[in-house]
Amino acid sequence: MSIDIGSKIKTLRLSRSMTQEQLAQRLGVTPQAVSKWESGTNMPDIQLLPDLSVIFGVTIDDLFTMSDESRMERIENMLYDIRFLPEADFRQTERYLKDCKNKAPLAAQAGLLLAMLYNKRANEYHELAKPLARQALRELPGKKDAHNAIFDAERGPYSDWNCTNHSELIQFYKEVTAEHPQDIRNYFWLLDLLIADCRTQEARDYAQQMKQVEHSYHYEMYMGYICQAECDLPGATVHWQQMLERYPEKWQVWFEYGSILAKLGRYQEALTYFKKAIPMRPRPRFTDCEDAISQICLILGDIDGAIEAQKQMLQLMNEDWTTEGESVDHILRQIRQLENLKK
Repeated sequence: MSIDIGSKIKTLRLSRSMTQEQLAQRLGVTPQAVSKWESGTNMPDIQLLPDLSVIFGVTIDDLFTMSDESRMERIENMLYDIRFLPEADFRQTERYLKDCKNKAPLAAQAGLLLAMLYNKRANEYHELAKPLARQALRELPGKKDAHNAIFDAERGPYSDWNCTNHSELIQFYKEVTAEHPQDIRNYFWLLDLLIADCRTQEARDYAQQMKQVEHSYHYEMYMGYICQAECDLPGATVHWQQMLERYPEKWQVWFEYGSILAKLGRYQEALTYFKKAIPMRPRPRFTDCEDAISQICLILGDIDGAIEAQKQMLQLMNEDWTTEGESVDHILRQIRQLENLKK
């Protein structure tokens, strides 16, 4: 961020046809003080920033000059760190990103952040809908719309194939993978979709293509999932064991196998693999292992174990990432909810 508040004050003052004397009078300072701000000799006291923002009708952030790259980074951080965006911040960010969509060097990143902004707003509304839908079902037992509201807000599984197949998204990812065949991540997302829809022969073909791009543990992992989707659990186990044997140094391999066991309902075994992955992680460490352990402990009725895992997540966040923001607040809410279960 470039601290050039003086020139910004001058621009905003002149745009409102206001003299230095008039601005000084409204702020309770001398005209000389305003002149020194605008010339860059001095900066206004931080306590005056709220009054300046009110007088000019802008946010405090708008009083500072910020490069587009810095502002984009700030927006991305805001999307992750704030649970519910105030309406004014949402609208201001939306307008800025829409404007950047017309600037060639910024268009792609602005479009991505705009999509993330809209998804965040949708998730915020889902978060608001959860308790309302749950309470509605308690008060209106058997009400189909209440069930639908809960499943829509909390992404519950529907049994209707028409509602759950991913044919349109699969077609899109096939096109993107064809356009960028050397980008291995495209194969991950495409394989997840194909396997979810039990389109296993197509999944096999793309797994082989992925292997040609990069032979990593993902190949054995996905081949196992393909066999599982074909009801061949022994064949799946062979691939997963090969994954462990060939890439024992990667913490992600032990975590992925723990996830596989958890999906099979083999929770105690899953805990063993999640715990094995914990000391193998490089810094900055992700919280996937602790989060998974907490969820399994809750399923098994071990509330103390779930709380302890959440506290370990909190310690990890404080040591490797941040001590504030939505990521930390979410963990604190989880701990409070778990503690309430013990009462």
